[in-house]
Amino acid sequence: MKKTIINMVKAMTKVKVQSCAFLFTLLLFLTACSQDNNESAVSAPAEGLRFQLVDANAAAGARRAATDGITMVTTFELGDKAGLYIVKNGQVLKNNIQLTFNSSGFWTPAETIEATAEISGAQFYAYYPYSASATFDASSSTPFATMVKTVVPPANQSSKAAYEAADIMVSSATAIGQYNAVTLSLQHQKSLVCLELPNSSYIFDNEGMEPYVISKAENAKFTLGETAVSPYFDAASQSYRLIIEPGETKALKTTYTNKGTESSYTATNLSEIGQGQYAKYVINGGASLVNMTLETGDYFCADGRIAKKNAPMLPNNIVGVIFKLGTTESIRSEHGSCSHGVVISLKETKAKWGNDKSTTTEQNEAGWRYWYRNYNLADQNGQTSAAKLDETLMVEEGFEVTKAWRAVPQPLEIGGIILDYTSFMNETMDAWIASNALPAGITTGWYIPSLGDWKNIEAQQTLIAQQLSAAGGTALATAQYWSCNVRGAGSNWCYVLNKTALADRYKGVACNSSVNYRFLFAF
Repeated sequence: MKKTIINMVKAMTKVKVQSCAFLFTLLLFLTACSQDNNESAVSAPAEGLRFQLVDANAAAGARRAATDGITMVTTFELGDKAGLYIVKNGQVLKNNIQLTFNSSGFWTPAETIEATAEISGAQFYAYYPYSASATFDASSSTPFATMVKTVVPPANQSSKAAYEAADIMVSSATAIGQYNAVTLSLQHQKSLVCLELPNSSYIFDNEGMEPYVISKAENAKFTLGETAVSPYFDAASQSYRLIIEPGETKALKTTYTNKGTESSYTATNLSEIGQGQYAKYVINGGASLVNMTLETGDYFCADGRIAKKNAPMLPNNIVGVIFKLGTTESIRSEHGSCSHGVVISLKETKAKWGNDKSTTTEQNEAGWRYWYRNYNLADQNGQTSAAKLDETLMVEEGFEVTKAWRAVPQPLEIGGIILDYTSFMNETMDAWIASNALPAGITTGWYIPSLGDWKNIEAQQTLIAQQLSAAGGTALATAQYWSCNVRGAGSNWCYVLNKTALADRYKGVACNSSVNYRFLFAF
């Protein structure tokens, strides 16, 4: 276990965040340029002062990322709210004015504050996050001391709101700067414990894409002294965070399961963590994080790892090519973590679907004509003519349709007649799953593409062909491929690549015909 104590820097992660440290540097740069290029520059218009809040540690260059390698920067989110006090000659001129972080990197006051004679010479104080019940003592050299003391870190900090509310930050007195800019440097008043439990994850740069977790410690529980506590889990760093009082004397214990083994760790030296500092505990190897941009054409490996499409040397355990980013609502509803992309298999196979062909009149009269409708299987709007198919109705549904096929009883008897429309499909799937194992718990498992899936595959056919060739895979064939979509009793629709006419692209094929299988999975 490794522990590091360093200055505490406010770190938040969400889509569309602004770097306060960067904006602070940019402001200074622009100010310098204005002085160099316009000696007669004047103050900003009287319509209002400009406010900027920065983390004191970040402004001084003490970023966490520079110290311990975690990808954390001092940032505020759009819409964050802080409080502002303005004091002159011991009198409070403006009381707890709400400031809101905006897209320009400044903070907009709830009311316009102009650089009037009344404001001239005043001192500005700020705190974060905003509270309507904040207290401030203008007569004290530490006017926020009472408020800071009343902010007691709660036991449950699992929500972002609760975690941030406990991490109170305040500034000292600040005067109006050049060009009516007021830059307030905030200092953390509490301490922070960061615990890295065993974890192997990919952190994607793609906007809105969740981290892809291959493996991590499970069933983590925490106690501070005798009190059960719930730290905030930061997805960007895959670590747990708990705000505590500076000099905390109680021990922090965590228990967790790692690869089936119960483990525990106790941090007994929290008293060494001072105000504005944080201690990082790397437990049993901690988090192994890979930062990357996920792209179509990247490879998925049998151990769950991802190989970049332009890697100079590819691993020998590639199972498929990522050809689509994002997944479907049906997939995410059953496999919540499988939101990243869809993979097409490196290889393929060829087999029948079942042992029988289209139904006869006798079989239809016995109840076989629309047998599939009783098993959550649907035809393409009742159309059996390829020329009349409506491609706008074809959706990405291979996952759920394959699941429905696999649930069909085998053998199946209707009206005293037994027909086999699933045996070869099931045997082929079982053999494929056994010989092309995927890591447990982080994928949907293999499934057969729907017609909508095949349209997605064809849209990326050139890229897929390049990547299959580079990895030693089997090239996509010009012959027809099974889809999981029903055409009618005893036949499925097959898809043929590189065809323009509907009648050439979509083929109705009897289940007892031997056709190519290609498989997909989502992760």
